[in-house]
Amino acid sequence: MEKETLVSMLKGRDPLLADAVSQMVDYTQDKWAAPYPSKEQTEAVNAYLRSVHADGDGAMNETNIEHRRIATQRITINAIRVLDHDQLDRLQDVLNRIAADREYYMPEHGYGLGR
Repeated sequence: MEKETLVSMLKGRDPLLADAVSQMVDYTQDKWAAPYPSKEQTEAVNAYLRSVHADGDGAMNETNIEHRRIATQRITINAIRVLDHDQLDRLQDVLNRIAADREYYMPEHGYGLGR
């Protein structure tokens, strides 16, 4: 199955899940991906996690982190159709890190002419 087909199927049921799956499949399939997802990719996952109330009271305690990890598995399950085994392992590893750290992304570097 192609990513576009999967995303179009998911958009009808859950647009935030579709966006998170799309963003993370792009990150995972990128042969030259950075070690961290982009801020946009991380925010798509966090938006989905908020939509399913995985944050609980908003604190990053062990219980809420575990709820976030469990919720990220739905992203991985939906991505099974388009990713291979190694890509799925990489995806779940990155999602586990996002579950534990809402700001797990590569910060943009501003390049100025002078300091």
